[in-house]
Amino acid sequence: MFEREQKTLDSTLRGRGGFTLIELLVVISIVAVLIALLLPAVQQARERARTLQCQNNLKQIGLALASYEGTHRCFPPSFVRQEDGNPPPPSGGAALQYRVHWSGFHMLLPNLEQQPLYRQYDFRKTWLSSLTNMSDHSMWPLNATVISTLICPSASHLTMSLGGPTLWMQGAPTDYSFSHGADIIRAIPGPEAACPGGLLHYWHQTPSETRGAFGYNSTCRPQDIRDGSSQTMMLGEKAGGLLTYGGPDSTYPTLKIEYPWAMAAVVYFAPAGATWVVDPLAVTRDIQLPDCPVSPAGTGVPFPMNPRPQVMGVTGNERPLYSFQSDHTGGAQFLFGDGNARFLSQNIDQGVYESLSTISGQEQIGSQQY
Repeated sequence: MFEREQKTLDSTLRGRGGFTLIELLVVISIVAVLIALLLPAVQQARERARTLQCQNNLKQIGLALASYEGTHRCFPPSFVRQEDGNPPPPSGGAALQYRVHWSGFHMLLPNLEQQPLYRQYDFRKTWLSSLTNMSDHSMWPLNATVISTLICPSASHLTMSLGGPTLWMQGAPTDYSFSHGADIIRAIPGPEAACPGGLLHYWHQTPSETRGAFGYNSTCRPQDIRDGSSQTMMLGEKAGGLLTYGGPDSTYPTLKIEYPWAMAAVVYFAPAGATWVVDPLAVTRDIQLPDCPVSPAGTGVPFPMNPRPQVMGVTGNERPLYSFQSDHTGGAQFLFGDGNARFLSQNIDQGVYESLSTISGQEQIGSQQY
């Protein structure tokens, strides 16, 4: 009996061959289909995780703002700006470099769990050097400190150290910018005489209906947000490395754009290096020459979210440099005054978008509109 069963098994095994070519191709096809189905799902899951981390970063910044306000009874300015030439820059220094001393992120460092870094700064100086010694570079490496809370994990930066150790504009990037509302303030001098009211440089000078929560020397308090904290942007995404700029004329290099968190001197400048750098501020509309700051609300030029084209050639159109933008598909994340972070579609109605960026425009906005 046992011998008969063993012969039967041996016969079966001898008759069993390997995979045929067709069977092998079928197996390979099935594996390829499974990979094709699973890969997008894995990528989507990873992007969802990155989006949630980005949203959490904004919430952490919101907590830092609330903590700062609890101590100082107002939110920090986006930039601390001195009067031009008062005090004068150090010998050999350009007035433009010393127009602004510190960014709002400098002010928030203790509230972002960066107390050791904050204590290393000497706020009697400027973010570049002392006002008497151009060779004082003690601030430079501090400004190059990478702060993970200020980086969106979806953004792809060229480098985390912009400019290099020999350049005054060196710094680490951020993907979040303070909302200046629907009113941009030019940092590079323009023909102010052409504007009867003059160009208004400070937060308290800008018209209330276009004013954002932040600005030069801003002192916004919760009670100043009359449009409602849940309907007012505080910060939003402005991810670096998305735009390529050729400069205002052909004498400048065509480079990627980054936004250093410690950038506090000019709206933009072309350093000797691999990038352009721009202040971490963003707006939703331009009140700029030939539209004066005293022009009625709604004049000027809209600044849409996620501007196109992303590759800008030689152009004097600086609008894309100041627009909110992200590496997320279809929109960007924003922090609102109530501490919530929300994703807004890039297809949002421009009027609603601008209204959300101002603190006291008194616009009527329904939650279903955004």
